[in-house]
Amino acid sequence: MIPMRRNLAFLIGGVLIGAIGSHLVSPRSSQINLTALPPLPRIERPCLPDSDRTAVIVLLGQSNAANYGNTRYSAREAVDNFDPASGKCFAAADPLLGADGAGGNFGTRLGDLLIQAGRYDRVIVASFAVEGASLSALNNEHAERIDRAMSALQAAKLRPTHFLVQQGEKDAILTTTQQQYVSLLHQFVKRFRAAGFDAPFYLSRTTKCDVYAPTNVAAVRAAQLSAVNDQLNIRPGPDTDLIGNDGRNPHDGCHMNELGTLANAALWGSFIR
Repeated sequence: MIPMRRNLAFLIGGVLIGAIGSHLVSPRSSQINLTALPPLPRIERPCLPDSDRTAVIVLLGQSNAANYGNTRYSAREAVDNFDPASGKCFAAADPLLGADGAGGNFGTRLGDLLIQAGRYDRVIVASFAVEGASLSALNNEHAERIDRAMSALQAAKLRPTHFLVQQGEKDAILTTTQQQYVSLLHQFVKRFRAAGFDAPFYLSRTTKCDVYAPTNVAAVRAAQLSAVNDQLNIRPGPDTDLIGNDGRNPHDGCHMNELGTLANAALWGSFIR
């Protein structure tokens, strides 16, 4: 009963934060040019897990997993960030090394939440997400980049415990069919399986990006449900479309503000095991 209550608390917390939290966020936070801020100092940490109570979480997908939140956050708990470029780990602070954005990432807050809830003693987060990437692009244009990141994980002797896929906004503005999306997602997962990674994949239901007026939402959301697959160990993740515009950048209805990022982390925390 205790794990169920914890998961329910994460889920309810995520929905509530996303629904009402924007009233607590300064409107100035959405106007800061994060790319103009100086790089943060990085504190190196050992990469090897301390025990079986260490989670190694890999974030995949597009902008909302790739440092495009409009506020930055530094972890307060034993949360580290794996950098595929150097093969080293650092104390987790936004923007997470490995992704292509300059802002905040739900993974940093997720690590804190998991430790504070007693789920893990340490969390190592790696983000290989790419802004604006369709599933086809992840399998093609960005394939070499992701392959290099997988090789870096192996060289560092890090075995992921969870893969979190938050993707779909791009395909929701394209004409990707439900069948095509499922096929592309399975192709994507099989590349990791072929590389020897057997951790479960959690797939969110994600399509919301108002600025592009997506018209293919129904097909993508249906695909994200039907792509769940026991043989490939693909599991359902949270419905991040539940985070409304109160939790998002007011200029695009797409990228998360401070409370939206926290809601996103809480929603993910309710699903991963």
